[in-house]
Amino acid sequence: SPKSKPEEPAIALKPFQRVEFLVRDWQNYEDDEDMDLMMKEMDEYLNSVLLDRTGAKDLQETREHIDETFEKVSCYLMTHPGFDVTKKKYTGQVSTVEPTFLKLLDKYCGRVFGANLAPKKIKNREVTAAELGTYIDAYAKLFASGAKFPEASTMLDATMAANNANAERIAIDKYKVEMDQIAGPNAISYVKPEEFNKHHRNFMRASISLHDDMADFGRKGAIEKSRQKVVGQIAEYYEIYSKLNEGRNPLAGFETFMIPIGIGACSFILRWFADNTCSSWSETCKSSSYLLSELYTVMFIFLLIVCATKVKMIREKADKLIKIFGS
Repeated sequence: SPKSKPEEPAIALKPFQRVEFLVRDWQNYEDDEDMDLMMKEMDEYLNSVLLDRTGAKDLQETREHIDETFEKVSCYLMTHPGFDVTKKKYTGQVSTVEPTFLKLLDKYCGRVFGANLAPKKIKNREVTAAELGTYIDAYAKLFASGAKFPEASTMLDATMAANNANAERIAIDKYKVEMDQIAGPNAISYVKPEEFNKHHRNFMRASISLHDDMADFGRKGAIEKSRQKVVGQIAEYYEIYSKLNEGRNPLAGFETFMIPIGIGACSFILRWFADNTCSSWSETCKSSSYLLSELYTVMFIFLLIVCATKVKMIREKADKLIKIFGS
C-alpha cells in the first residue's frame, strides 16, 4: 500500500486582514510625477521600518506583534497639501491645494473604497455592522483628546478590547436567542425545571465556547475578565427566564385559589344541607343559611379580586420583559 504523506503543519491564522499607516507631510519622493515609483518607495520605506532592529525593545516587540496580528501591513505616504491651506483665510478651494497631494489623495480613495473593497473579517469571520461600530468607537476614543497620537501598542490594546466586547455581545445574544425559543416573552408552554436547566446549561456552554473562539488573542487576563462578564450576564438572564417560565406553571399559586374555593364549596354544601333538613320555622337554621350564603359570596368576590390582580401582574411582567428583550 502507498505510504501516507506526513501532515503539513497548520498555518497560524492571523486575526485581522490589513492595517495601513497613513503618513502625512512626506517630502522624500525622488519623482512626485511618477506614481508607480512613489508606490514602490512606499513599500521600500515600510520594509525598512519593519525590519529595523536597532530601536528599543518595546518597539521591536510592537513590530513583531503587528506582523503576527495582521495578514497584510502597508503604508501610504501623503505629501503636504500646500501652505495655502494652512492660512486663516483659506476657505476650501481645491484649486489652491498642491497637485501632487490631490493626485495621491485620489489614488488613496480608490485604494480604500474602490472595486477591490472586501468584506471586513476577523479570524476569517465577516464582521457585522454592529461589530464594526464597536471598533470605530474604540479607535475614536484614542484620538478624543487630540493632544498626541496614540502609540501603536495602545491601538492594539484598543483593538483587542473592542474584539472582546464584540465577543461578549455575540455570546450573550446567542444565549438569549436560544432561551427565547423555550422561555422568552412569546413562548407559550411551561418547561419543567429539569428540562429548563438542561437547556440552560447547553446554551451557556455553546455561548461561552463562541466567546472563547472569538476572544482568543491579547492579554489572558483581559480575556478571562471578558469571559467572566459573559458568565455573569448569562446568570442574570437565567434568573429572568426562570421567573418567566415559572409564571407559566399552571400549578403556580394554586394554594391561593384552593383555600377560598374549599371554603366556598363547603359553605354552599352546608347551606344546601341546612335548607333541606331544617324546619322552616327555625330561626337558627335561617341564620345559619344566611351566614353560609354570605360566606361563599365573599369567597367568590375574593377569587375575582385575586384573578384580576394576577392578570394585572402577568401583564406588567410581560410588558417589562418585552422592553428588556426588545432593547
